[in-house]
Amino acid sequence: MSLLSLTHRTPRQASFGRGLVNLLTAVAVVAGLVAALLAMVGVDPAGTAQAMWSGSFGTLRSTGETLIRATPLLLIALALIPSLRAGLYNIGAPGQMAFGALASTVIALQAPTLPSAILVPACAIGGCLAGALTAFLPGLLKATWRANEIITTLAMNFIAVAVLGYLLTGVMQSDFANLPQSDSLPANSALPTFIPGTRTHIGLLVALLAVPLLWAADRSRLGYRLRIFGANPSLARQAQIRPGRYTIWLMTLGGAGAGLAGWMQVAALDHRLYVGIATPVGYAALFVALLGALHPLGTVLAALAFGALLHGGDSLQVGAGVSPEIVQVLLGLILLAYAIRATTSAATGTEGRTRSWTFWKRS
Repeated sequence: MSLLSLTHRTPRQASFGRGLVNLLTAVAVVAGLVAALLAMVGVDPAGTAQAMWSGSFGTLRSTGETLIRATPLLLIALALIPSLRAGLYNIGAPGQMAFGALASTVIALQAPTLPSAILVPACAIGGCLAGALTAFLPGLLKATWRANEIITTLAMNFIAVAVLGYLLTGVMQSDFANLPQSDSLPANSALPTFIPGTRTHIGLLVALLAVPLLWAADRSRLGYRLRIFGANPSLARQAQIRPGRYTIWLMTLGGAGAGLAGWMQVAALDHRLYVGIATPVGYAALFVALLGALHPLGTVLAALAFGALLHGGDSLQVGAGVSPEIVQVLLGLILLAYAIRATTSAATGTEGRTRSWTFWKRS
């Protein structure tokens, strides 16, 4: 078997198994720590867990709310996986999502009389293109001048916040609100729901459709070349793979997914644009992709877990008398424990048999 075939096969299999072990270990450790802390302050850990479960999956409506929390996380995370596998760290999902939501809002407000069959796809395309263009610039800078993509994508996040703040306190601010937000979007721009009694919208189906597409692409010639590009740039050049072209394409793909998530957020849930519409979701999606071990199925599970924690935390105050901020502490501890576990396993050589570690850190 050739060296290229070995490079193609082993990282994917090792990455998912290792990532799942790391994630479960992190969750178990953090769950024990949080339970001990709750017991020390006189709160029943079992009651807290029961309240969170009931808030996440206790009823059909709560399950639907968990799913809509998980949908943008899943879509953005899946769009980021190819670039992360190639060692490109797109930290600009919040800005790309914000510009996607902005473009969708402008289209919906400027063409409110269009039928839904035209307006909904137009808003989706506009959001997707806006997010893609927002990520295209950092990709171009990386490919042309080797500019650090972490810095440039973070800069785009600040630009997005500034642009939204300027517009929403000026020409786009609603006449019926004192807050920096837009007018409500017309009803014919809203995404239809498909589970009666819930707000679960067709955006979930779009996100789930990306799972088999990513799985198929991973096993195609394109996925094979991306693996070479991520694992060994020198070998990629010998295989006549153009790093600049792939860099721009991968960054743009991640931005398109984030822009599409921005459209879903404004068209299905918030129905108006405001400054902080994308900040928590955009950053969390990056962690979802990493916790899912850069694997489509792992990412689905991680997104569902994040969605359950985020929505279940809203029920803690009533169900268990616990501040919902404990969820933020829990998520932070899980990420920290996961990072320590992954770094430790790498340092002890448990991954030395494959090149999969280079998907996380380019050599």
